[in-house]
Amino acid sequence: MLGVLGPVEAAVRDGRYDEALRHLAAVPADAPLPAALAWRLGVLLHQRGRFDAADACYRRAALDGAAQQASALADRAQVLAGWAATRWARGDQAPARQLAEEAVRVAEQSGDDAAVAAAYVAQALAAFGDGDRADNEYAYARALAAAERAGDFGQQLRIRCNIGSRLVEEGRYRPAVEELQEAVRLGELLGHQTLLALALHNRAEAWLGLGELRRARSDADEALARWQRVGSPLAAFGLTLTARVHRVRGAARQAMAAYQAALAMGEPDGNAQVLVEACAGLARISYTDNPVAAAQYAERALAMPSAGGPTVAELAAGWVALCSGDPQTALRYAERVRAEAGRRRDAAGLAEAMELAVLASHRAGPEEAATRAVRRLLASLVEAAAIWAELGNEFALATNALLQARLGGDQVAEELAYERLSQIGVQEGAWQVAGPLAAIGPTPVPEVEVQTLGQFTVRLAGVPVPVASWQSRKARDLLKMVVGQLGKPVARESLATALWPEARTEVALRRLSVLISTVRGVLDPDRRHPADRYLATDPATVRINPAHVAVDALRFYEAARAAIAADGASPTRVRPSGSPTPAGAAPGGGAALDDGDVRLLSRLEAVVTMYAGDFCDDGEAAADWVRRPRAVLVDLHREAIHRLARRCRQLGRTEAAIGWYLRLTAEDGYDEPAHLGLIGALSAAGRHGEASRRYHEYVARMREMDVEPAPFPSPSGARPSA
Repeated sequence: MLGVLGPVEAAVRDGRYDEALRHLAAVPADAPLPAALAWRLGVLLHQRGRFDAADACYRRAALDGAAQQASALADRAQVLAGWAATRWARGDQAPARQLAEEAVRVAEQSGDDAAVAAAYVAQALAAFGDGDRADNEYAYARALAAAERAGDFGQQLRIRCNIGSRLVEEGRYRPAVEELQEAVRLGELLGHQTLLALALHNRAEAWLGLGELRRARSDADEALARWQRVGSPLAAFGLTLTARVHRVRGAARQAMAAYQAALAMGEPDGNAQVLVEACAGLARISYTDNPVAAAQYAERALAMPSAGGPTVAELAAGWVALCSGDPQTALRYAERVRAEAGRRRDAAGLAEAMELAVLASHRAGPEEAATRAVRRLLASLVEAAAIWAELGNEFALATNALLQARLGGDQVAEELAYERLSQIGVQEGAWQVAGPLAAIGPTPVPEVEVQTLGQFTVRLAGVPVPVASWQSRKARDLLKMVVGQLGKPVARESLATALWPEARTEVALRRLSVLISTVRGVLDPDRRHPADRYLATDPATVRINPAHVAVDALRFYEAARAAIAADGASPTRVRPSGSPTPAGAAPGGGAALDDGDVRLLSRLEAVVTMYAGDFCDDGEAAADWVRRPRAVLVDLHREAIHRLARRCRQLGRTEAAIGWYLRLTAEDGYDEPAHLGLIGALSAAGRHGEASRRYHEYVARMREMDVEPAPFPSPSGARPSA
C-alpha cells in the first residue's frame, strides 16, 4: 500500500495538487490513508468545493487514538477539524460541533499552532451554525492568532475570508469590506485562486449589503470566473451571489438562470448553503409566473438544513406568501425571522422581517387602514429604516422610504424614493420579484402625464400623444401655459391675450373656448370622462387638475420646496475634516450618517435628479409665459444643489461636495457661493494647489463684475496673493 500511496504523497509534498488527486483515484477506495496525507488531501478537496470527496478522505484517515507524539496529535487534530468543516458545509450541524470540540481538545494537547488554528476555525463554523456569534468571534480570534504564530498564510487568508463573511451576516458591511480587502491582498500575494475567489465573493456580498450593486456585480463576476477556471464546484456559490445581485437589480431572467445553474451544481454534493440560497431565490422569482413552483421551492428551502440558519428560507417563504395573497402566513414567518435574527445578531434579517410584518399586518385586515394603525405601522418602518441607515444599505433605505411613502399616502416622497432606486440601478423587473416592492406594487401609470422638463411630451396611459393629434401649435401652447402656473389657476383673459395679442378681447376669449375643447379632446380622445377631469375651468380661470394629470414640473416644484424646507429645518451636524471614518460611514467616506442625515441627503439628491432639463426647452420660441416658470424652476434646482453640496461638506463627504460645486460653477461662472464652497471643499480635501488655482479664477470673475472678492476660505485663513 505504501507503494501505491508514494506518488500521492510525493505530489502533495511538491505542491502538484492536480497530479496528487489523479494518483489518489488509483488508490483502492477502502484503503486507509495516513492522517498527515488524509487531512492535506481533505483540505485541498474542501477548498475546491468537493465536499463528498473531502469527507471520504477524512473517513479513511488512519487515526491512532493512543499516539501521544506531538506530530501525531497535530495530524489527528487537523483531520478532525477538516472533517468538522466538511460536515458543517453540508449542513450536518450536530456532528460538526462534536468533531470541532474534539479537534480543539487534541490540537491544544499537541501544542502545534497550525493545528490549533484549524481546530478553532472548525469551532467557529460550528458556533456560527448554532447562531452563537460570541463564540464564533472568540474562536476566530484564537484561530487567527495561532495561524499568525505558525506563519500559515493560507490559513490566515481563510480566516479573514470567514471573518469577513461573519461581519456580512451581522450586517457590519463596512468593517467586512475592510477585512476582505486584506483577504484579497493576501490571496493575490499567495496566488491562491480558490481562496482569493472566496475573498472576492464575500466582498461582493458586503457591497451588496451596502446597496452598491455595480461593485457587488464586479466582485461576484470575478469570483465566479476564478472558480470556473479551476473547475471548482464552489462556482455554485458564485452563481448564487450573481443571481442575488441580478434579483435585487430586477433582472429576473438572468437571476433565474444563475439560480438554476447553482442548483444543478450544488445538488450532487448536497451543498446545503448553495441549495437553500438557490431554492429561496427561485421561490422569490417564480411567484409571478408560476406560484405553484414558487411555493414548492420555498418548501424545499425550508426543509433543508442550513449552516446559516433558517432566515433566508423563511424570509423567502414569507414574501412569497404575502405576494400570493396570504398575509397571515407571511406574518408568522416574519415573527419567526425576527426572533431568530435577534438571536444571531442578524441586523439585516431583522430589518427585512420588520418590513414583512408591517406589510403583512397592513394587508391582513381592514382595521389596519385606520389612521392610528397606519401610524403604528409607519413607526415600525421608521425603526427598520434606522437599522438600514446604521448598516449603510442605500438600496434598502430607498425601498423603505418607498414603503413609508405608500402607506402614508405621500406621493412626492414616493416619487423621490422611486428616483433614488433608479439611480442605484434597480430595474422595473424588481417589482416582479417577491419582496417589499412586489408586495406594494408599482406606482400606477398616470392617466395623463405631461412632461415639460426638457422636451415637451404628453402621454396617455404611458403612450406619447403624436404631434399631429394637437391640430395646432396653439393647443400645445395653451397646455404649456396652464401647466407653467405650477398648480395655480390662470385667468382666461390672460391666456387669450397671450395667445392672440392682436385680436379683440371678446374674439380671443371665443377662440380660447374652442382651443380648450381641442386640448380636452387630445387628453380624452374617447370622451370617457367629464370635461373638467383633466383641464378644469370656471367662467374666469383655467387650471390643470393635478388629481388626474401628472406634471413633472409641478412634482419637481413641490419636491424641491419640501426638500429645501427640510434642509433649513434640520440641524447642522458638522464632522471635522480628517477625523477617522467610523463603521457604518456613508459610501465614499465621511461621517457615520444617522437616519436623518441619510434621508435628507437622499431627498436632495433625488430632487436634483428629477430635474431633467429646463422648462419646455424643446427649441420652440420661448415667450414670457415659458421664461417665467423656467426661471423659477432653474433657481430651485440650483438652490437644491447648493444645499446638497453644503450638506455633503458639513458631513465629511468632501469629494461628493466638490463634485456638486464643480457642477454649479460650470453652469454659472459667476456664482460666488459656489466658487467659495468649491475652494473650501478642495482645501479641506488637501487639494491645496487646485484650491489656489480655483481661487484665482474666482477673483478674476468677481473683478469682471466689480465685486470685491472674499478672503480665501481655508481653515487657516491664509489668502494667496491675487
